[in-house]
Amino acid sequence: MHYRTASGTAFQIVNYTLFTLFCASILVPFLNAIAISLSSYQAVAMGRIGIWPEGWNFGAYYELTHSLQFFRSFMNTAMLTLVNTTLVILLALAAAYALSHKHLIGKRIVFSYLLIPMFFNGGLIPTYLLVNRIGLNDSYLALILPSICSIFYIIVFKNAIDQLPKELQESAEIDGCGEGRMMVRIILPLVLPMAMAFTVFSAVAYWNEWFGVLLYIRDKSMWTLQYQLRDILISSELVDSKTRNLLADRAVKVHPENLKMAALMITILPIVVIYPFVQTYFIHGQFVGAVKG
Repeated sequence: MHYRTASGTAFQIVNYTLFTLFCASILVPFLNAIAISLSSYQAVAMGRIGIWPEGWNFGAYYELTHSLQFFRSFMNTAMLTLVNTTLVILLALAAAYALSHKHLIGKRIVFSYLLIPMFFNGGLIPTYLLVNRIGLNDSYLALILPSICSIFYIIVFKNAIDQLPKELQESAEIDGCGEGRMMVRIILPLVLPMAMAFTVFSAVAYWNEWFGVLLYIRDKSMWTLQYQLRDILISSELVDSKTRNLLADRAVKVHPENLKMAALMITILPIVVIYPFVQTYFIHGQFVGAVKG
């Protein structure tokens, strides 16, 4: 039978109180942003919005979803996130598998060479000069190549592969399994939870990327969604005025705060939708042992 003491009860009360305050500190600004994006021009201008919309107004969402510039930025972000994340995970897995191979000649030297950038990074200016020197400015490669190799992921994958039973790989080799098939059919399923977790980390990082666009991109048609959002937050309007004219024809007034919050909601929506489907990989990130007898 479980007995509760006075100190235990006090701890539970303090614990639940702090947890409630923590949740409220996250939810209240989020709900306030949604309410502002959906409220009328007058209510937003007078600052009367709490966590519930006042005088429903979908004009900001209409303006964003019908903006060619915003749609183009959305597609650029989706494409760069997909390409970058895929390349980063594949490169890290391939490098980790090669470095964990016992027959690889000079793997200690290669591994030490990879560790150097982790401790002695060149920094922003050398990176910018290098990208500029090899002519990658105003190209998608400037947003892909500088971050395509994650040393941290390589180290973690290598350690995970090193911990797998060697008998598993040896038995697969006896059955005639080649290196490529070994990687895809044997190693990848065992490190899949970790790979999926890193995929989410990388996807979120690239989805929120805007600094690289600020440095290397001058063509507005190549802007990413986050950089477009930054521009909206600064200028309070979209680059193209076509949809704004349509709203003016329909006598729909959109406050700049409506536009900012609506852009914010659309920007984070894909991550919010995808996250519950991959959450299980964070919980069940364990290897499944399978050694042939």
